[in-house]
Amino acid sequence: MKTSAPTIEDVALHARVSISTVSNVLNGRETRMRPDTLERVQQAITALGFHPNQSARNLKTGHLAMIGLLVPSIANPFFGSLAREIEAVANERGYGVMLCNTQREADRELAYAQALMAQGVRGMVIGSALQAQEHLAPLIERGLAVVSFDRTAQEAPWNMDYVSVDNQRCGELAAEHLLALGHRHIVYVTAPLRSVSRGARLDGVRKACSAAGAQLHVHIGDIPNGQIEMEMAELGRSAAIELQALHSDATGYIALNDLMALGLVSGLRQCHKRVPQDISVMGIDDLFLDSYMSPALSSVRQPMPELARAAFERVLARMSNPTEQAHSLVFTPELVQRESTARLPPLS
Repeated sequence: MKTSAPTIEDVALHARVSISTVSNVLNGRETRMRPDTLERVQQAITALGFHPNQSARNLKTGHLAMIGLLVPSIANPFFGSLAREIEAVANERGYGVMLCNTQREADRELAYAQALMAQGVRGMVIGSALQAQEHLAPLIERGLAVVSFDRTAQEAPWNMDYVSVDNQRCGELAAEHLLALGHRHIVYVTAPLRSVSRGARLDGVRKACSAAGAQLHVHIGDIPNGQIEMEMAELGRSAAIELQALHSDATGYIALNDLMALGLVSGLRQCHKRVPQDISVMGIDDLFLDSYMSPALSSVRQPMPELARAAFERVLARMSNPTEQAHSLVFTPELVQRESTARLPPLS
C-alpha cells in the first residue's frame, strides 16, 4: 500500500492529463487552459492532498519562492510575533516572506498587494486592521491567494480564507479569571469598536460578568491621532486615572490588549494604587514582554505558532486550488496567570 506523499505524476494520472499540464497549473500558467481541464487538475490536487516540493523547485530555478505578509503596524509586538512565526514555517517549506507595513491604510494595503502580485507573488497573509477588505476582491478574482489573519467571515470577502483566535472566548477567559478570584466589580477598557474582533472580546466579558451577576463598567477610549501602539498604552493610562475618580470601588480591570494593560498599570500607579494588592489587571494576547513587566502581566494567550502555521498552509492550499471553498479556522485561547492578578481579600 502506497504511503509516500503524492507526486506531480500522481496528480497527472488522477486528473487524466499530462505532467506538463499539472506543472502549468502549479506555476500559474493556466490562462489558455480549458476550464474543465483546470478543474480536473485542481480537484486531483485537493483529493490527493498534493503540495509541490518547493525546495526542489528553488534549486531548479535558482529563485526563492515568496509569499507576502501584510501587517498594519510593525511597531506592534503582536504582528512582530506573527512575522517571526510565519517566516519560520515558510522557510520549512522552502518559501521566503516579503513583509509589508500597511499603516492601516486601504490604499497602501492594495498597492502592496498589487506590487507583490506584479512581482510574481501568488499568495499572501494579510493581518489587516481595516473594517472591510472588499478592495482586495479584484485581485482575488485574478487568482491571488489571500488568507485573512485575525479577521472574521463577516469582515472578509466571501471567497477569502480566514484564520483567527476565538476573540469572544478571549474576553470570557479574562473575565472568568477575575471572577474566580472573587472580583465582582470589573472594568473593561477598550478602543473604539471598529472591528468585529474588538466587539467580540467585549461580548465575551459581558457574557461572563452577566452569568456571574457581577457589575461591569465598559470604558471606550479614543485614539485621536492614529498612532495606535503608542495611543493604546496612553489610552490605558488615562483611562485608569479617569476611572479611579468615577469607579473607585472597581477591583478588577481588563484591557482590550496587552499594550493597553501596560498603560493601565502605569496609570494606577500614578493614582497610588498597587497591582495586584489593590486592583488586579488582565491583558489579552500574551505578548512576550508580559513576563518582563512589573508585576508580570496576566493575559490570555493567542496560540501564535498554530495560527501562523494554519495561515501559511491555507495560502499553499489556495494557491494550489483557487476555486476551493473558503475555510474559516478559529483557534482556542488559553489563560496565562502571572503576578498582576490576585484573589480579592475578604472584607474586614
